[in-house]
Amino acid sequence: MLLNLVLDTLKSNKKLREEGKDITIPFPFPRFSQYIPGIQKRRYYIVTANSKVGKTKLADFLFVYTPLLYTKTNKTNIKIKILYFSLEMSKEDKVRELISHLLYIRKNIKISTDLMDSVYKHYILENDVLEAIEEIKPEVEDFLQHIVFYDNIRNPFGIYKAVREYAHTHGHYEDTDGNILNTEYIEKGTNDEAKKIFRYVPDDPDEFVIVITDHVSLLTPEKGGTLHDAIGNFSSQYCLHIRDRWDYIVVNVQQQAAAQEGVDNYQNNMLRPSANGLGDNKLTGRDCDFLIGLFAPIRFRKETWEGYNIKIMKDSFREISLILNRRGSPAISGLYFDGVTNYFLELPPAEEMDNDKYDKLLKFKDNGLRGIKK
Repeated sequence: MLLNLVLDTLKSNKKLREEGKDITIPFPFPRFSQYIPGIQKRRYYIVTANSKVGKTKLADFLFVYTPLLYTKTNKTNIKIKILYFSLEMSKEDKVRELISHLLYIRKNIKISTDLMDSVYKHYILENDVLEAIEEIKPEVEDFLQHIVFYDNIRNPFGIYKAVREYAHTHGHYEDTDGNILNTEYIEKGTNDEAKKIFRYVPDDPDEFVIVITDHVSLLTPEKGGTLHDAIGNFSSQYCLHIRDRWDYIVVNVQQQAAAQEGVDNYQNNMLRPSANGLGDNKLTGRDCDFLIGLFAPIRFRKETWEGYNIKIMKDSFREISLILNRRGSPAISGLYFDGVTNYFLELPPAEEMDNDKYDKLLKFKDNGLRGIKK
């Protein structure tokens, strides 16, 4: 029966592709995407970096903005639902960041969320920017139809319970004979019913459900346990269950340990994020399918990095690395990064970067910028 299930999946994927349908959402980094297909169902991703490098911004760019924009700009069968557990920021702040991102890509206006709030003495939100926000409001509202932000659930079981509630109201369980099981009994822990589960069947097989937790070091330990226990249980018990039972996409943001930026690592040139450097519980690296790292050489006063001129790019350069890939090889690529708008762009290979390309990047960086005194 298990073999038949695997074969059915292979045949189904083949048929969908032959019909011109999508089963993956590609990442917007062509060279990097040669090693990782993109966003797939039944996959567990961890995005990691040192503090204040941009790991949340990368997670949002890859797993919120990219899939939603992909479904808007491409003829695709895929539909997106994002369950976003924001342990660090309020849901209002997440909406502000979405507005900032869309302002940039739709209106070429680059403005930070603080500037939008008119909190600085030197800047009050300009009328043309406010008009632009009003113009993109329908698209922001459309995006928000696909995202549920949770900023009041912080414990592992609470997150799992919220995801389970969504799964149970958007699908059902079947036994090996295709009979529909009683979801209410399963929720109540009736073992006889739970033992019959063969598979979960979503109401809409084209829906990609992406479960994001940012970040796991802010989880609240349960029953007097430690943070290490909370992260470990959340990853190995709940996240794997979310992935394997419902075919959902799990995305966890996890900080690197402070020691990764220590003197020993600097002297030994071990600066990149690593599986061994995962903060508060490195065992999560054993659970995930893909571990994606983000690195900022400027933090270590590097003037060059892997052939790129950091002296010119400064904090606009990031390196993305596929640290761990359960189904293939690791990979590394250089990125242009704009923290104001949560925007990333894959750079040409270092050997193709010349003065003209660096000049264009600098102009690109300042283009559309508002509220900054020069």
